[in-house]
Amino acid sequence: MIDKIFEIGLKNFLSFYPQDFVSIREALDGKLNIRLSDGYSHLLKKEEVEKISHYIPLYLWSLVRIPFVILKTMEPGEYIVNGSEWEIKALSILLNKDVSKGLRTGDIEKLIKEYKSLIIITLSPINLANEDEENGYY
Repeated sequence: MIDKIFEIGLKNFLSFYPQDFVSIREALDGKLNIRLSDGYSHLLKKEEVEKISHYIPLYLWSLVRIPFVILKTMEPGEYIVNGSEWEIKALSILLNKDVSKGLRTGDIEKLIKEYKSLIIITLSPINLANEDEENGYY
């Protein structure tokens, strides 16, 4: 019974997680609709994609996948990037700081203010800060 409740809750919790990602290059070429796990779609704002393209170097446009997924950890005010080294590099460029060890509330506020359609924040059910991930995705 507990397993079923947990499964239903987890499905609902992850329903807005992106099923698709696009590169900055693809988004600039017009692919702005992202399918979510629940079947709905999320629209990336063209102006926000163009704005990040001014900061992110051209050589990263095909490597960086958006939307950026950020996990809220169990620690107060602590977030981590759920992505590859390229998403971490892109966010580091946008924030002008190294985000490989994590983000703080002020960083998240800045990202949401500037790029709200490109950021998806979800909760991390466990503390992943010490997780030994192989490819950057949790």
